[in-house]
Formats: sequence, structure tokens, C-alpha cells
Amino acid sequence: MAVGRIRGRLSFTRQGLAVVLAIAVLLGLLVFPRVFPEVRDGPRCADLAPPLGGNNRSLLAFTSDQRGALDLELALDKINFGSGEGIRLRLTFINEDQGPIILHLNLDSPILTANDAVAGITFEITRVGGGAPIADQGRTYQPPATFSNPDTLHLLGSRARCNEEYTLSATDLAAIGVTDGEYRIRAYYRNTSSGDPRPIQPLDATATPYPQYALTQGVWVGESRSNEVRFAIGAVFSP
Repeated sequence: MAVGRIRGRLSFTRQGLAVVLAIAVLLGLLVFPRVFPEVRDGPRCADLAPPLGGNNRSLLAFTSDQRGALDLELALDKINFGSGEGIRLRLTFINEDQGPIILHLNLDSPILTANDAVAGITFEITRVGGGAPIADQGRTYQPPATFSNPDTLHLLGSRARCNEEYTLSATDLAAIGVTDGEYRIRAYYRNTSSGDPRPIQPLDATATPYPQYALTQGVWVGESRSNEVRFAIGAVFSP
């Protein structure tokens, strides 16, 4: 009789512990991404490994055109900035495709421009309520025909996220006319080169069951834009 009671208590204790652990995990999933954005937004994109190349390509990625695979989310550190203060922001890359995608991140800083002919990561800033137009930075970027530097390629897994953080300096902002006032900002990511592996592959490369892979490095090609965020410099703005 006593043994039966002990077993019943142990069984109840195990069941209760399982319920408590399940609730704790659920609360953790709900709370941690709000407290720690890096948990929600994934690792730093620049820390993701480059693709292995050769035969090591995902069949799911190969069979998908991946044109709508990439989404961007933009978040600012805050929405009210003091005069002469830099703007800190986080840009999250989201792979919505069934296979991994290969991102090209050039080693230079993002460009402040509304010119859609500029590739890479760009930020477009517009003034709220009209006024003088915002100038473009005198910089441009186009990806290479062949990605020979593996440090610029990063493999983002299926349904995965990664992020990059940037600070737009007050000097760079003032140079294009972004001073005191209210503004909107949106991020763009563009890449026009899938990569030609032939200049850097071995002469006897026989290497792949996917014929297309002999002619491209599989880098994602397309344009993605983020949500728009409103902010103020030297003024108080409330959304």
C-alpha cells in the first residue's frame, strides 16, 4: 500500500515537472526575443560561413529561382535623436525560401542613396513634409562578375535570419542634408551577379551533378526592401 502511494507521488511529480518545464520553455520563447533582439534576429550575417561550392549545393536551392526568397526588417535603436548624434540601426535578413540562399555582403559600409542602380546595402532617407530633397552620397557599388573573396559570401539557411548593425554618422548625415527635422528611412539590398566560378575553379573541375553550377556560384540575385521607419533629429517625434 505504501509502495503504491510512493509510486503515485513520483508519477505525479514527474508529470508536474514536465508541465512546469513546458511552460518555462514557452515563456522563454515569448520573452527572450523581446528582451534580446539578437535571439529573434539570428546571428550576425558576416559571421555566417561561406558556401562550400562544388557538389555541396542544396538541391532545394538549385530547383528554386529564389526571387522572392529574401525579406528585410529595419529597426532603429530609437526614434528621437539629438542634434549631431549618429543613428544606430539593425537590418535583419530573412530567408523565406525552402532552400538556403547565398548572400553577398561587400566589405564597405552601406551607401546613403535613393539611386536604385547602386547595389549592395543602401539606405534611402526622405524628409517628412517635403522641403529640400535629400542628396545622395557620392559613392556607388556593383558586385564583381566572380566572387573570388569568400569573406563576402554567406550562406543563410532555409527559414533562417541573420542581422547586421550599422551606425550612420552625424557627419555623413549632415553631408547629404539630414540635419534637424523629421525623416523616413528604408533599407534596400540589391545584387545583380550570381557569380561566374570559371576564373577561379580548377582546370579539371568535373565536379557537380548540377550542370548549372558550373556556370554560376549560386549567389542570390534580386532586390529586397525593408519596412519604412520614421524618426526625428533635434525634435521630439511620437508615432
